[in-house]
Amino acid sequence: MKSYWALIRGEHGVLTAVSSVASYLLAGGRSALYAGLIGGSAFLAEAALFAHNDLANQAEDRVNRPNAPLVTGKVSQRAAKVLVVSSAMAGLAMASALSAPALLIYIAALALGFFYNIKGKRVPLLGNLIVAFLTSMVYLYGMEAAYSQNIYLLLLFIASFLANIGREFVKSAIDYHGDRAVGIRTVAAILGPGRAASLGAYFTLASASVGLYLFYVLVRAELLVLAAGVAITTVLLLYYSIICLRGSWSKYRTGTLFAFGVTLVTLLLQGILTVMIGSFTP
Repeated sequence: MKSYWALIRGEHGVLTAVSSVASYLLAGGRSALYAGLIGGSAFLAEAALFAHNDLANQAEDRVNRPNAPLVTGKVSQRAAKVLVVSSAMAGLAMASALSAPALLIYIAALALGFFYNIKGKRVPLLGNLIVAFLTSMVYLYGMEAAYSQNIYLLLLFIASFLANIGREFVKSAIDYHGDRAVGIRTVAAILGPGRAASLGAYFTLASASVGLYLFYVLVRAELLVLAAGVAITTVLLLYYSIICLRGSWSKYRTGTLFAFGVTLVTLLLQGILTVMIGSFTP
């Protein structure tokens, strides 16, 4: 079971599910059934795409991720293929019970994810943009499932998109040697690892600037729990951008993931709070 969890990167699926449900609650969604469908479908999409990623990228994984389940043989290719198809179909069935825009977002996420795994990763910049977009779509998914448009979630989407572009560029610098060994042309391969990592740090700084504005908007709306999380995340992103520019790429990658987690936790708490007190500011 541990190997299958590693194959689907289960922790990412949990984060995606929680982000989607929290966005649904903040956008005014109140159905427990819908919340379950949103969280379950989001987790299954992540499971399908990560397992498919390992199937499609075994050559580079032998260099960059030698302990990956398919590389070590702890999970068979047949089992991984069954997991991809079953997860994608089950998630699609759950998403089909939601609003039409939410279903379209779900289908687009699967399509973009499979395209990225097969070909998109090998197209410099395009692959990075796809990953950043997919990571940030959870806010739109939860929002549309609630039949709502929400300025806070839209700003979170923009901030997340910029920050994840930054993370993608830094990741390309970290994976430079493995990707180069199997002939993958990444941003780091074109610009050089140092320049790619620096560009990633600048995108993260841009995300932090959006975070500052989001903090201001949230405070004015008296959504103070989420505002506190956004403030902490913004400070952390500023800090990790600086250390990335100084060459601490791995610390940046780990630290920014933690920073995103802070906002995620407070987003969930704020969503629960709006349900408990019955208030919502569009």
